[in-house]
Amino acid sequence: MAERLYKRGVTWWGWYYDQSGRRVVKSTKCRDKRAAEAVVRDWERAAADPDHAAADAATLADALKQFLKDRANKGRAEGTLDCYRVKVGHLLRLLDGETKLARVDARAVDGYVDTRLEEGASRHTIQKELVALRGTLKVAKRRGEYRRDIASVMPDGFSAGYKPKNRFLTASEAQRLLAQLGPDRAARVAFILATGARWSESERAMRADIDTHRGTVQLRGTKTATAARAVPIVGVSHDLLEHVATHAEGTQGRLFTPWQNCTRDLRDACKRAASLAIAEHLQAERLAWDDLTNAERARITALHAFEPISPNDLRRTYATWLRQHGTEPHLIGAALGHGDSRMAERVYGRMPIESLGRALTERVGDFCSAFVATTRGRLRSVGAMTGLDRNESAGNVVPRDGIEPPTRGFSILCSTD
Repeated sequence: MAERLYKRGVTWWGWYYDQSGRRVVKSTKCRDKRAAEAVVRDWERAAADPDHAAADAATLADALKQFLKDRANKGRAEGTLDCYRVKVGHLLRLLDGETKLARVDARAVDGYVDTRLEEGASRHTIQKELVALRGTLKVAKRRGEYRRDIASVMPDGFSAGYKPKNRFLTASEAQRLLAQLGPDRAARVAFILATGARWSESERAMRADIDTHRGTVQLRGTKTATAARAVPIVGVSHDLLEHVATHAEGTQGRLFTPWQNCTRDLRDACKRAASLAIAEHLQAERLAWDDLTNAERARITALHAFEPISPNDLRRTYATWLRQHGTEPHLIGAALGHGDSRMAERVYGRMPIESLGRALTERVGDFCSAFVATTRGRLRSVGAMTGLDRNESAGNVVPRDGIEPPTRGFSILCSTD
């Protein structure tokens, strides 16, 4: 090694042969001879093994940038790419973009997870960030820029702890919520309830997108390949969209004005709706809140409780109302802009027990099997159908009022009335 080193002033210089056999002379930028020898050995190893050179030079920022480019080249929707960019931002922030990719090992990833948990990020969010990191490492490995075993680097069995939400609005809750919102915001909520639009799709909505002559609404989705879609105007959607056309306050062709902090505003509207219902109850019963016992207050509060609603819960409400009318999941998935029915079955379109019971009763009929012959009187006395149950037909599975809007004539009481 000594013959490949020489000194210029206080700095050691070295030389090596590249793959073409050309002699390359460079400064090691080292004053210590042993350190300079190590630098020259790295040069020689990189010259002999280009993959090693690529892996040694790649940074996390470079790899993450290449990952986003790879996903864009594969035709991922803009909404999906935006989601990836957010996840990549956290990786850059905590792992440092200038970190050599070779240094991203199991300890670094475990430290990242611990920090995110300490910051209060949900396990579901962290799991998505790890998906982005895994994809980044796979792209880098294919390019020869990452040499570690990805399976041994990524956390083993990290659980997202994700459970699909089932919150949706009943017809009564929808009316109470709209009454607590200003004209344009009530119109925005009505639009999502009528179409199942994502919040971002409602932000891009234009007045010309509502075509009452054709009976459709065009949604400008970008999240997936099937997000841009037309949905039919059916049932209560007619009344909701009439309200939208009247009260939406957007300008220059847009349907709505911008709405910041929508989650907070919806939560506050739910609180106001609950407080108003309690006040009306007390007035109707001629009761004074201060005169009630704690148990009585708790009972009245629970009776008029209004669980907070999120923008995505509004979209779920649209799907659930369709499901309550017996709509098949694959049709709900198409209306929501999904590629298939799996998401509708798992998250959005699960049939509430009331509607499921009626649907099963209509399919099974009044008598089940010979098994009940000896116990029919006792069993049927417990679960006897009402006259309304027996009169409903398989082609008319419209739930009773109070579960969801049964048909046209949905009464919209909002702050504009």
